[in-house]
Amino acid sequence: MAADTDHFNALDRLAERHEERLASALVALEERVSDLIATAPLRDGQLFDLEWALNARPELRTAISEEYLATVDGIIREYDEVAVGATDMLKEYGDIVELDQSVVSQLQQLTFQGFEDIGTEYLDVIAKQVYQSTLTGTTFAASVAAVKEVVGKDMARYASQQVHDALTQFDRTVNTKIALDSGATKFKYTGSLKETSRPHCRKHKGKVYTIDEINEIWQGEWQGKSSSNAFVSAGGYNCTHRFRPVFD
Repeated sequence: MAADTDHFNALDRLAERHEERLASALVALEERVSDLIATAPLRDGQLFDLEWALNARPELRTAISEEYLATVDGIIREYDEVAVGATDMLKEYGDIVELDQSVVSQLQQLTFQGFEDIGTEYLDVIAKQVYQSTLTGTTFAASVAAVKEVVGKDMARYASQQVHDALTQFDRTVNTKIALDSGATKFKYTGSLKETSRPHCRKHKGKVYTIDEINEIWQGEWQGKSSSNAFVSAGGYNCTHRFRPVFD
């Protein structure tokens, strides 16, 4: 159990650091976008130049790439350490097959693409907000406030959950891949309980199930469930639980 606890605690600390780095990056992005809007031509304190608004999109894309995506790239590169930690943890419970580095690289690439999708989505949202503010003659202050609402609240909330879930899903996927390649047929549902832990996780924590039993149980429904793939999503959004193989 000590190996489980050490690995999962290290993962929780890493998730907190990743969330802090992402939060700082989004603050920097807010400032970049505010500085960009400050370059807009004004008439009586209001935005009016639609050509400027349309031409702002490439600069918005650059800001998102340099502040948000560059930070995400650095975060995901640290997943290499997570894969090593998972391997070391599983070695405590039996002879295991070493994970192919190509699997780690592919998972990292797919994870980054998910964050790219968020960046593209919010590029569209921010560019539209800037254009609409210009079209309706919104004041500079109100335009900046509207963009900060998008980046500092909506995008921040979405991306923060994504950075947490991406890390835990990567760890769960790596654990499961190693376990299956090593011949595991039974898994224990592990992780600490918190005030926010779902009844589903409380019910199954510490119990050992076969793969068929897990797949059957996870067909059920509960609040916060994100998918029926137990080995990837566990209890759902923001869940800190996972399955650890049990070797006879």
